[in-house]
Amino acid sequence: MPTLALNDDLVLPVPQALAWKTLHDLTLIADSLPAGASLRAGDVPGAFALVLPGFEGRVLRLDLDAPSRMRLSFEGRGPRTGVVTGQAQLRLALLGDDRALLHVALVIQAEGETPSKVAGLQARQARLAAFAEAVGRRHPSDSPRPVIAPPKHWFQRLVDWYLGWFASIFNGTLYPLPKPRGEKPPSER
Repeated sequence: MPTLALNDDLVLPVPQALAWKTLHDLTLIADSLPAGASLRAGDVPGAFALVLPGFEGRVLRLDLDAPSRMRLSFEGRGPRTGVVTGQAQLRLALLGDDRALLHVALVIQAEGETPSKVAGLQARQARLAAFAEAVGRRHPSDSPRPVIAPPKHWFQRLVDWYLGWFASIFNGTLYPLPKPRGEKPPSER
């Protein structure tokens, strides 16, 4: 069975305890799903029925370590993928008083065709961005959003590289100094 492993991080603009509650809020998660998708509680506690474009299956919560880690398993099928099984691990870390880091690790095994790594990452990033927007709508934050610096001009990147290379010559990281030889005992001279 082809396997696809994906990892991604998301900064949520809420404290860790509130981020943990959002991971259990079915209506908030359902709001972040694409059109035509649905999520509802299953027949046993910790089980959910999930319908996505190209996938229909069941998600089962395996274990919890509140408020920092949750592990899920899923199984289902799709028209192109055939039988799909996998696991997801969600970890929350505190980034400050009003921010939490959500790390998602996903392993998917499909009987048929699996998406490419790039397509899987793009789909994962789109789902995480939709989840962050749903969290932002439900729990608006007063703190400003982080600003991403624009990329440097190509000439500035060249100058930075050259200065780093030039400095590495003199601090010994480019051409390390030879290791000193130990002194031989007088009997071996």
